[in-house]
Amino acid sequence: MRLLINGKEETIAHTGETLGDLLVLVEKGEVAQGNVVRSVKLNGQESSPDSSVTRQTPLSEIDILEVEVSTLLGIIDKNIENADAYLKRLIPGIEKAVELFRTGNEQEANQFLIKIIDGMDWFSQVLDTILTAKEISPDTVISGKSIQDRQANLVDFTQQMVNANKNRDWVLLADLLEYEVLPFYKEWSSFLPQLRS
Repeated sequence: MRLLINGKEETIAHTGETLGDLLVLVEKGEVAQGNVVRSVKLNGQESSPDSSVTRQTPLSEIDILEVEVSTLLGIIDKNIENADAYLKRLIPGIEKAVELFRTGNEQEANQFLIKIIDGMDWFSQVLDTILTAKEISPDTVISGKSIQDRQANLVDFTQQMVNANKNRDWVLLADLLEYEVLPFYKEWSSFLPQLRS
């Protein structure tokens, strides 16, 4: 079996029989720097490193194993980088939805709105993961507001957006997006780099 860890070929003396046995060795840091397996490719196919099926794969069935490992801080920084990159797409999407609602293109604007709400949910989940991993308390104040207050505001904005949409109040929906939601994400866009290790 050919083993590549973070793109570099490695040779190891391993007596285990399954991929899980090998990944435990990798996670202990005995093979490469970093102790968290981020991704695994078996014979060129992406596989989940946490899947029991993947971990039970016999090493004898693997010709090429590609493993990406990282430190926990490296993974957190990657999540911050992904969240930052996502905000660079979400913010213009919000601006476009505002423009569409204001010009009477409600159908197209609502298509943007669905993606925006999905994006808001994704960003909140990633942010929660980052804050938990970095052990940042919800009481932490950033620019005069606690993280907990910011999250409560976002829930309130989202509920108001849903109600405005139900009532077909496109002016209110555009106002919420432009004057509440957009500044919220612009602030987070400026805060995220401060969270890097």
